Amino acid sequence: MYNIFTFPSQFLYIFLANPGEECGCVRLGKCKWFNVAKGWGFLTPNDGGQEVFVHQSVIKMSGFRSLGEQEEVEFECHRTARGLEATRVSGRSGDECHGSTYRPRINRRTRRMRCYNCGEFANHIASECALGPQPKRCHRCRGEDHLHADCPNRNVTQTSGKSLQDAVEPAPEG
Repeated sequence: MYNIFTFPSQFLYIFLANPGEECGCVRLGKCKWFNVAKGWGFLTPNDGGQEVFVHQSVIKMSGFRSLGEQEEVEFECHRTARGLEATRVSGRSGDECHGSTYRPRINRRTRRMRCYNCGEFANHIASECALGPQPKRCHRCRGEDHLHADCPNRNVTQTSGKSLQDAVEPAPEG
């Protein structure tokens, strides 16, 4: 049996596992790989044995929690239906992990927002519009005498039961 005693300020005793003993004790290993976008990866124990699944929620680290590739860690694990899963992961001697140098890309889709008050595609919504409340009007031509459904500028109207080829165009204004 491999026993290592470390005596930090709190006299912490660390017992390393036998190669056959996989659960319920402190083990040393390295991060095989870690997906920073999904927040999970696998550890390879130094004493051999089965790989251990690790989730970011059990990593001892401040801020964004992740593991760097081949980062040396100290961990505890338990057996689940899917295999071994880490219950606590820290750096050597219980210190914080260093983490990965990669950070996940933030998916910032630029979405066009339309203000239903002024009708513009802008960075505000109707409740924050600088123009104040506007009267109801057509969103197509901004005419105040009709709404979108009755707009004279509509090219194609679709009626129930008719296809677009049978659609009627409105008569020109004169």
